[in-house]
Amino acid sequence: MSLALSQPPWQDLSTHTRRTRMGVTIYEPPSRSPEEPRRERAVERSGALLIRNDPQLQALVAEASAVLHTSMAAVSIVYRDWQYLIAAEGMPTGPYSRRASLCGHAILATDTDEDVFCIPDAWRDPRFADNPMLAGTQLLRFYAGAPLVDDDGLTLGMLCVIDSTPRDPLRPAERRRLSELARLAVKRLEQLRPA
Repeated sequence: MSLALSQPPWQDLSTHTRRTRMGVTIYEPPSRSPEEPRRERAVERSGALLIRNDPQLQALVAEASAVLHTSMAAVSIVYRDWQYLIAAEGMPTGPYSRRASLCGHAILATDTDEDVFCIPDAWRDPRFADNPMLAGTQLLRFYAGAPLVDDDGLTLGMLCVIDSTPRDPLRPAERRRLSELARLAVKRLEQLRPA
């Protein structure tokens, strides 16, 4: 199955730099796991990149946003050089560059479906200094994502919540709820998988 999509018409983030007081710095994009080829094959098998406008996935992201009191939420599938928002609340669905993706970092930091990757204030986190998603915008300060883990233990992407204001780290009950919603999203992806 071919999943190649043309590059979106926005700027090429591979050359993004931002001037700082000390000169020019360059954002370090997320690295790739040695398991990346296996993970990409799992994404292909899942059929997730073919999903558009599924009402149940939309309901899950709306619930995540409401329960965690964030302005945005998404089911993000990370594949090759892109992250694909296949369901979203408060932002458009579609492909976004993996180079600037917080989900690209999150899939590396989560080993089980119980893990939640949380960034209380992305502007203050040195891992995201000079991230082009943060440059000149007030939209992204808080991020939390629960992994979408398939039956083989491979992370297809994240169910994430995002807000424009920094927040305290998620409380244990909030982490559990986000993980529960991510598991429901995986079940829905399995139901939608092509035969």
